[in-house]
Amino acid sequence: MRGATVYAQGQPIDLAIAMQAAEWLATLMSGASTPAEKTAWQQWRQAHPDHERAWKHIESVSGGLRQLDAQASRKALLHSPNSRSRPVASTSRRHSLRLLAWVSTIGITGWFGARSEYAPGFARAALADLSTGVGERRELTLADGTRLHLNSGSAVNIRFSGAQRLLQLLQGEVFIATARETGLPYRPFLVETAQGHAQALGTRYSVRQADGNTVVAVEEGAVRLTPRHGEAKLLIQAGQGGGMTAQKILPAHAVSPDIWAWRRGLLLADAMPLRDFLHELSRYRHGLLGCDDGVAALRISGVFPLADLDAVLLSLPDSLPVDVRLRTRYWVQVEARQPR
Repeated sequence: MRGATVYAQGQPIDLAIAMQAAEWLATLMSGASTPAEKTAWQQWRQAHPDHERAWKHIESVSGGLRQLDAQASRKALLHSPNSRSRPVASTSRRHSLRLLAWVSTIGITGWFGARSEYAPGFARAALADLSTGVGERRELTLADGTRLHLNSGSAVNIRFSGAQRLLQLLQGEVFIATARETGLPYRPFLVETAQGHAQALGTRYSVRQADGNTVVAVEEGAVRLTPRHGEAKLLIQAGQGGGMTAQKILPAHAVSPDIWAWRRGLLLADAMPLRDFLHELSRYRHGLLGCDDGVAALRISGVFPLADLDAVLLSLPDSLPVDVRLRTRYWVQVEARQPR
């Protein structure tokens, strides 16, 4: 979602910065923020004028939310739908508070007065038919027998009718094994994203909403991509990946089965740039995860378990000339190794 633009105080601001402001608000609202986190929050605000502008905006529009009595907040979280299936731990409480912060902002200003096609998805994701939290994955079978596997931080709506089988991908990534349609009339299986439609043709495939693009990879069968506002279409065959923006098709290319390793709880890297590696890890971990420009191009290879990302991060100095700075539990920065 990097590159999408929303508005704060009437001026454009990067969506990633808006999300960081919401993350900091949730951390401070949690009631468990540490002095180190408060210092990191101040440093983040001072790091760039857009950070301060985003913070002032979300603070102003969510002022009522921040004044919630702590006991009332706990009751609201304990009675949330998610709390029925698992205990409300510290991290999930922060996730819920962050969601409340986002929903509050959306309700008052339309998500930072958003004027981009991406922003409405955040509001809809809060009420999605199916969703996963950060670091969570989920498998299920739909009424027609289609199998879904939702990756971390994903949300979908299911809209089946007599004319079509429609899956709305609001955010994140989903792997789909479509079931054979046996009824009449035949109902095509479509995945709708902010950029267009992906139609399955007897298929096992994944669809990901990323950086203002829809990215598709096909394991079996084929998928036809149709941009929302474009004329061209693209047929992606087994073993290929491709994508689209709302206006145009992105070229097809060969893909490795490694890209679906997340379904087994793994991240496979083959000479992956460190910046890209950390970006992938950040999909499965709360907080900020980044690296200095001086080490961003370092290459990393290996098989990494998504269930223990702290161990993965702390192991980086064993294979790369870097230091890992845990500024707070939710803010990790990878830097060039300092002389000992």
